[in-house]
Amino acid sequence: MNLMRGAADEVQHGNLVIGRRMGDISRRAVVAAILASAPAALVACTQRSMTASTPTPAPSLEATPTPSPVLAPEGPLASAEYGPTGRHWPSRTPLPSDEFDLMVEAECDWQEISNAIQYVAERTQEGRGCVLVAPGTLPGYGAGSSRAPVIEGVGSADRASRVLVTPRDGASSIEITDSIRIDGVTGVSFVGFWLYPGSVVLTSVQDVAWAWSKGRAFNVSAGPSGPVVDVELVECVSPEAQLIESDAWAFRTGDNEIDGISVVGCYIAPSYKPDGSQAHCDTLQLSGNPAQNGISIVDSVIFASTNAAFIPSSSAANVVFENSLVVAGDRMLQRYPLPAKANAFTSGLPTAVNGVGTVGILSARGSTFIGGVRGEWRSVVDSVVSGDAGRVATQSGGFRSDPSLSSIDAQWLETRTPMPSDERLARIWSVTG
Repeated sequence: MNLMRGAADEVQHGNLVIGRRMGDISRRAVVAAILASAPAALVACTQRSMTASTPTPAPSLEATPTPSPVLAPEGPLASAEYGPTGRHWPSRTPLPSDEFDLMVEAECDWQEISNAIQYVAERTQEGRGCVLVAPGTLPGYGAGSSRAPVIEGVGSADRASRVLVTPRDGASSIEITDSIRIDGVTGVSFVGFWLYPGSVVLTSVQDVAWAWSKGRAFNVSAGPSGPVVDVELVECVSPEAQLIESDAWAFRTGDNEIDGISVVGCYIAPSYKPDGSQAHCDTLQLSGNPAQNGISIVDSVIFASTNAAFIPSSSAANVVFENSLVVAGDRMLQRYPLPAKANAFTSGLPTAVNGVGTVGILSARGSTFIGGVRGEWRSVVDSVVSGDAGRVATQSGGFRSDPSLSSIDAQWLETRTPMPSDERLARIWSVTG
């Protein structure tokens, strides 16, 4: 394959097609190739975009600077208040329309992709690197902790920017046959790999983003190979409710700690447990004994599962909701009715945030919570609850009460967080100009 036609220097290295110091002609050719296959093509022909970030919470919750967006998404999702809009992009990650110091095209094979990432990472420590994955089918080996990772131990730390890894011809050009696990990867942004109906688990990764993706679940775990540090889930979408005895998403510490996970522009549907089940089903749960520090939920929407929408662990710290919507009580039923044979909330209506017993872990800025909110919150700024705000303890600031939220309907939800159908996602994740 010779995608790099027009590059200043092109070489063959094994099965990799490599280009260096791309000029304007070759860069336009690469962008055109990525945009060529439409549903969910990946990039905008622009120079900058809104970036994800991991805010460092402080008691005052000072504003987090955000660059002005210049992407041009279209359709109902483009103007959504919460969830994917096509305007979030992983931080420290170049756009495919940027000029790269090194760009490599890899065959659609996990080992070839791993080799390409390592090759680029070693040669672009202070520059910009990109791996384009050719069309094809990738196997999945499952997402359990004992399942073999599809990519393991590649990348490099302390990079000037992350290595961008993306399908060359758009998300529809690559099929992933089952759930996957990625272990011990450093300094990489994976953008535009669709997993649905599969999932991904990021194990012991550092300085890694997974973005612009539809999947059943996007989970993070700190396993025996090391801690989790600075992970971003950017416009990751799980749009369908599940009848299952497990959490929808989970961030878990096992052998090591978690330090920094940003959930940016994401959308998470509920997990409803079957009738008679004794499981405790939450939409996003933190668990494990080692510390989990710096969990940020930004511009996202979470619909409650049977028990709760979000539950922190006692070992968590600096958990921040920023401009996000959490839908619980019975209001998530306006979009996600209980399926047949599901538990009919026999233990009570789901809570929005179940922070019972936690003190000073949770903070909120510019966010809305429909349903019960529990725990003693560290700092609350410009945020609202559907219940009695006076019953929520806060160390700084306080919630405002809006009882009308208890009766929101499907149209209210559609206005603020439109249903992310495949057609709508394609319109925000592809740009034709």
